[in-house]
Amino acid sequence: MAEFDFDKFTKDILDGLSSAAETVTDAASGAAESVGRYRDFFEIGRDLFNSGAVTSHGGNLSVSDGKTIWITGTGTRLGHLSTNSVVSVGWLPSNSDTAASIELKVHRAMYHALAERLASLSLPFTEAAIVHSHGLHTVYHSLTKESILPKDAEGLHLLGQSIPVLTPGQAIASDEVAGLMAQLVRHGASIAVVRGHGPFALADSMEKAYRLVSCLEYSASLLTLIG
Repeated sequence: MAEFDFDKFTKDILDGLSSAAETVTDAASGAAESVGRYRDFFEIGRDLFNSGAVTSHGGNLSVSDGKTIWITGTGTRLGHLSTNSVVSVGWLPSNSDTAASIELKVHRAMYHALAERLASLSLPFTEAAIVHSHGLHTVYHSLTKESILPKDAEGLHLLGQSIPVLTPGQAIASDEVAGLMAQLVRHGASIAVVRGHGPFALADSMEKAYRLVSCLEYSASLLTLIG
């Protein structure tokens, strides 16, 4: 009979405990990350609805880590989201896409374009988010203009001199919009407006993406008042 190796026995136990502790830590970290992600969906969705930037079932939100995309489901009410309102889909199209917002193709194209741009700069894709809203004044000005030019200080500072207005043949769930937005993102743009449909904004957090569409709506409101 082989001699019992107490030292190895002790080491195996300690290694097992260490591994278990790492697993618990990883699980806790993942849980905290999920809670934070859902909180962003709930808070931004509520703020968009309460501010009038979306109708009862309009608009959509997403976040991605470069591997998975979490996006509001089709027909969800952004002002009353629950955990069931957010679905996860793959980086590439699959059968699970049917539960996601019909604007998923635009979101996915924008994330892929961002990944390409980051890769060209030798930078990693860590996290990004997209907010699509239907702000009244933003949509109003998109109907007659090729771009929206802020006149207020915050708009100029945050959005720049000109926000492009895209004029696709189809505005909703559009392959054309997906291609146009991807092209803009590849060239460093973070926001554009689809004529008659509203803006898509991309940032490294949902709060920052929301700030872009909120600021744009304020700038558009001022342009309406100026006439």
